[in-house]
Amino acid sequence: MVFSQETFNLEKGSNQKSKAKYDKAKNHVLNCIKNKSFGFIEDLYSKNYNEIFSTVNKLKKFDNVIFLGTGGSSLGGKTLVSLVTNFFLNISKPKIYFIENVDSSSILGLLKNINLDRTACVVISKSGETIETISQFFLILNQFEKKKISIKKKFFVITEDKESSLKDIQEEKKLYFLNHPDSIGGRFSVFSVVGLLPASLVNFNIKKFCSGAKDFLSEIEHGKKFDYFFLPIFNLIKLYEKGVNMSIIMPYSDSLQNLSFWYRQLWAESIGKDGKGITPINSLGTVDQHSQLQLYLDGPRDKFFTIIGERKRKKGAKIDCRYSKNKTYTNLHKKSLDTLLEAEMMATIQTIKNKNLPIRVLILKSLNEKQMGSLMMFFFIETIFSCFLLDLNPFDQPAVEEGKKLTKELLKKRK
Repeated sequence: MVFSQETFNLEKGSNQKSKAKYDKAKNHVLNCIKNKSFGFIEDLYSKNYNEIFSTVNKLKKFDNVIFLGTGGSSLGGKTLVSLVTNFFLNISKPKIYFIENVDSSSILGLLKNINLDRTACVVISKSGETIETISQFFLILNQFEKKKISIKKKFFVITEDKESSLKDIQEEKKLYFLNHPDSIGGRFSVFSVVGLLPASLVNFNIKKFCSGAKDFLSEIEHGKKFDYFFLPIFNLIKLYEKGVNMSIIMPYSDSLQNLSFWYRQLWAESIGKDGKGITPINSLGTVDQHSQLQLYLDGPRDKFFTIIGERKRKKGAKIDCRYSKNKTYTNLHKKSLDTLLEAEMMATIQTIKNKNLPIRVLILKSLNEKQMGSLMMFFFIETIFSCFLLDLNPFDQPAVEEGKKLTKELLKKRK
């Protein structure tokens, strides 16, 4: 099995009407998987890694690589990179930076502290019209120009191969171009060049990652394991109809913190429509045991919990907790921080269970590429399945379009 899932305090039974809804959504998903109707699945099974590896070889000649993008253009790649790089340090070669916001002080602060002559930029926007990404590009371009540094062979553009502002810039400036598949939306792009390029740059095995995704699809596509993986989310939808409208995702690993941000966007943009939706809230164990868990456990009973852990976590060095000749902090003495992390995760799970709150526990064999590929594909299918249960389109985001239009109108009025 690709990873294990265990649930507690979830309603198990269903009436004929809800079973019919479940079967309809299930068959829809399975047919789409079988026919490769989802763009990210079609791309997964027709992948050519040569362009990615060729681009990685070009990028590895630099000391720094800056990825420009926001939302789905950034979060997937950032998640994969964080599985390899240290949580606190940026010591990869080349060093990798993700610029996601349009706060000039942060961006300029970075540019002042790196050698632009030894820096490459990868600009990512599916539509080629993302104003935040284009603004990041021009700010950085201006800094290169001020220092009279050529951007030739230093800038790479990932966008759809069609007319757009970014494509026009790429052609005019003669920048490297990589095609963003037009059938894949940003939040579903982690298995495309968008996620795989930065991952491969830190020697994350992208072939194993994609293989893990295929393994998961193989487990469910004939329907045998579908119920094991997706009955819990069906039961969550039933709880949603009774007022459970928040979903807490809480991994117990620093390396998975970015996964929770990635999941938050995937779920929120897909399911929050037509007055419907379950609000995703990302937490991190053990940190948020000291900031949010009190509310989760003793506040309104409107939350569903997903805890993510690792079965074969490597145990670090044991701690010597003697602090004087005759005194020892016995709770931790000769135990590792990883042992403490595991104990705290199990204690949190048990406390949630004791409070009779709905919870599921996802346990990975280890944080390797295949396991992550399976887990992220699982979240893709789960999100789509949930949208089908609620009669929603998982692939659009109509509400945010208004804000984009208003932003451009306001810009016209400002100097």
